[in-house]
Amino acid sequence: MSPPPSEASLASRLALRSTVLRLALPVALPESTECVEPLKNVAGQSRAQEAIRFGLGITAEGYNIAVSGPALSGRSTVARIHVAEAAAARPPAPDWCYLYNFSDPRRPRAVSLPPGAAGELERALGQLVTICKDEIPRAFDAEAYVNQAQRTVEPFTRQREAALQALEQTVRAIGFALNPSPMGLIPVPCLKDGTPMTQEQFNALADADRAAIERRSADAQDAIGATGRQLRHLEADASTAVEAVDREITRFVVGRVLDELRKRFDGESLGEHFTAVESDIVANLSVFKRFTDGFAESAPPQAVAELIAIREQILRRYQVNVFVRHDPGQQGAPVYEESHPSFANLFGRIEFENRMGTMVSDFMHARAGALQIANGGFLILQLQDILSEPRSWVMLKRALKTREVRVGDLGESLLPFPVVDLVPQGIPLDVKVVLIGEPHIFALLDVLDDDFGSLFKIRAEFEPDVDATAEAVLAYSQFVCRIRADLGLRHFTRAALEEIVQHGSRLADRQDRLTTRYGLISDLCVEANELAEAAGAETVDASHVLAALAGKQSRSGLLADRLRRLIAEGTLHVETRGSVVGQVNGLAVYQAGNYAFGTPARISCRVGPGRQGVVAIERETERSGAIHTKGVLVLSGFLAGTFGRDLPLTFNASLTFEQSYDEVEGDSASSAELYAILTALADVPVAQWIAVTGSIDQFGNVQAVGGVTEKVEGFFDLCAAVGLDGSQGVTIPSANVRSLTLRPDVIRAVDEGRFHIWALSRVEEGVELLTGIPAGTRDAQGNYPAGSVFARVTHSLGAMRLAASPPAAS
Repeated sequence: MSPPPSEASLASRLALRSTVLRLALPVALPESTECVEPLKNVAGQSRAQEAIRFGLGITAEGYNIAVSGPALSGRSTVARIHVAEAAAARPPAPDWCYLYNFSDPRRPRAVSLPPGAAGELERALGQLVTICKDEIPRAFDAEAYVNQAQRTVEPFTRQREAALQALEQTVRAIGFALNPSPMGLIPVPCLKDGTPMTQEQFNALADADRAAIERRSADAQDAIGATGRQLRHLEADASTAVEAVDREITRFVVGRVLDELRKRFDGESLGEHFTAVESDIVANLSVFKRFTDGFAESAPPQAVAELIAIREQILRRYQVNVFVRHDPGQQGAPVYEESHPSFANLFGRIEFENRMGTMVSDFMHARAGALQIANGGFLILQLQDILSEPRSWVMLKRALKTREVRVGDLGESLLPFPVVDLVPQGIPLDVKVVLIGEPHIFALLDVLDDDFGSLFKIRAEFEPDVDATAEAVLAYSQFVCRIRADLGLRHFTRAALEEIVQHGSRLADRQDRLTTRYGLISDLCVEANELAEAAGAETVDASHVLAALAGKQSRSGLLADRLRRLIAEGTLHVETRGSVVGQVNGLAVYQAGNYAFGTPARISCRVGPGRQGVVAIERETERSGAIHTKGVLVLSGFLAGTFGRDLPLTFNASLTFEQSYDEVEGDSASSAELYAILTALADVPVAQWIAVTGSIDQFGNVQAVGGVTEKVEGFFDLCAAVGLDGSQGVTIPSANVRSLTLRPDVIRAVDEGRFHIWALSRVEEGVELLTGIPAGTRDAQGNYPAGSVFARVTHSLGAMRLAASPPAAS
C-alpha cells in the first residue's frame, strides 16, 4: 500500500536514512588482531580508577573501598589490578602463631613473627618434641645416669642404714626387737635371751610384768617414730638431690635447642614461653623417663597405650600452630579474595575431636580465615556473596570497627553436642577491604545500614558505558586481542572487529557510547570463534560475529517467536495493513532473562458524550502501574490545554491495550494512546502499517523512551513475518535517534526502502503521518483549518458537549 499523497512529503522529511541507524566509527580499525597490542588495562573508567587508587593510599580507619558497577563491567579486574599495585608497594605482613598458654590453656596466645619465622619456630619446636620423645629416655637409660644417681643417693642410703642400726640398738636396750610389717616397724618384746616373745608367752606373764612391758613399748614406739621422721627427711632430701640431677640432665639435653630459640627469637616476646616449656618438660620427666629400652615389651599393652596418649598430650603443648604463614621471599603485602565468605571462611574456625564422648579442642585446632590471611594487606569481597551470609556481614563490620579479628566464636554457634570451649587471643586487624557489587545494592546499604557509610568511605563507581571515542573504539580491538591470546582463539578481521564494536554500542543503547560490560564482549568473541572453527575458517569474520549474535537471539527468543506466531495466525489481533479509526499499534518491550525484545500492542479508543474524560481501562481494573497512570493523566492535561481552554470538555474516552493480561507500566505508549484518542474523536482512520513509540508531555512534545532499538526490530520482525510491502515503519522520538543501534538486516531494509523509521518531535507530526491529514494550527481567531484533524476533534467535542448538556427548560 502506498502512503497518501499528503503524507508523502512529511514522511520523506521525517524519515531517517540508514547512515544514522548505528554507530559511525570515529577511527579506522586495524586490519586484524594480528596488528594490535593486547589491552593491558580496562579502557576508560578514569573516575572509578582514580577513586580506587586514592582509597588504597589512605591508611586511616574507615577508608575501605566500595566498588560499584554493572556486572561484567571489568569492576573486579580493575580492582584486582590496582590492589596488586598497592600491595607491591607495602611491606610484607607478619606471620601469626598460636602457642599453648600454660597459665590458662583455654586462651591460647597469639604471637606475631616476621615473614617466614613461624616456619622456623615450628621446625625448632618440632625438634624439641623429638628430643623429649627420644633423647630424654635415652639419657636416663644410660649407665652414666644410673651411676650418677647411685652416687647421689649413696650418702642418704648410708645415713638411713645408720639410723636404722641406731634404732635397733635403742629398741634392744629396752628389751624389744623390730618386726617389719606392711604397717611399718613394730616393736616386739623379747625374752631374756633376746628371742622375740610369742603371744602365748606374753599372755602367760604376770599382770605386773605385762604392764612393765607395755610401758617400755611406748618408749620403743617413740624411738621408732623419731627414726621414721628422720628417714622421711632423708628420702625427701635424696629425692630432691635426684631431681636436681634429673633437671641438670634434662637441661643438658633440651637446653641447646631452647638456647638457640632464645637467641633466634630475641625480642619477639617468646622468652617467657620458652621458660614455661622448659619447666613443663621437667615437671613431666616422670612420663618421659618411663619410655626406656624394653618398656614397651615389659609393660601391659593397655598401660603402654595409656602412657603414650598422656605423653602425646604433654608434647602437644610444646608445638606451635602456624596460624598464618607467609613466604619469606614474598614481596609486598598479601592480597586475598574470598569467593565464599561464610563465617568460618572469613573469620577462621576451631576444629574438634571426640574424646570419651566430649568434643574437645586445643590451640592446635585453630584455623585461619580470609581476614587473618589478608591481615596487613587487602581483602577483596563480592557484596552479594557476603550479604548472603548475614552473620559474616555483621561480624565483619564489628572487626573493622574494633580493629581486631577473633577466630570463630563458639558462644554464638549452636552446636548440637557438648564441647570444651576454646577462646584464642584476638589478633590486631590491619586490613583494607575492597567490596565489589551492584550500584542499587550499595544504595540500599546507604539507607538501611548505619555502619556502612562510616566503614566504606571511598566509593568507586563504574559507568555502564563510555563515550565512543577513537581511543575507546581502538581499546575494543585491543580487548579482543587480549581475549584471543588468553583463550587461544583465532584472529579477528577488521570486519569482525567492526561488528563487535557495533554490538558494544547496541549494549550501551546509544550510538555515541560503548558498553563497559566487557564480559559480554568476551562471550561474543568465544561464540564467534566457535562458529568460525565449525566452518573451518582460519580467521573470525563479520559473518561469524553476526551468526553468533543471531544464535544468541535464537536461543533466547522462544517467547518472542511464540508471540509473533500468535499475531501472524490471528490469535493476537494486530494489524499491519489497512486503516482503523481509534486504533494504533503501540510498541512494548519484554524482558526474558538477559534477552529483551519488542512487540506491537494494539491500543484502541472509543469515545462518546460524558464527563469522565479519559478512562484508562487498565487503571480502572488496577492493571496499570504508577508511571502508566501518570502518562494517562498527562494526556488529559494535553487535551484540556489544547481543546478545553474555552469550554469544559464533556466526553468519555475508553482507552485500553487490547488482549493485554499483564500489568501495563511505563509512559512510552502515551503518544500512541493520544493518537488513538484524537483519531477516535476526529473519526479518521489510522494507518495500521505504522507502529508508534514515544511519550508525550502536556504541551505535545514527543519525548524519548527506552528500548527503542528492540521496539523497532520487534515491529520489523513481525512485518517481515507477514510480508514487507514497502509501507511499514515505526515512529520514534527524534531524541531517540542516537539510541538506534539496529541490526544489519533492518538497516538494509531501510536503505532499500522496504521499511521506514520516522523521527518525531511534535504530536502534530505523528497525527499527520498516521492519518495523512494535517493536524492543523490555530489561526488568529483560535480556529483550526477546516478538514484538519484538530478541527474535526474540536467539532466532535462541541457536539458531545451539546449531547451531554441537559435540555433547556421550556
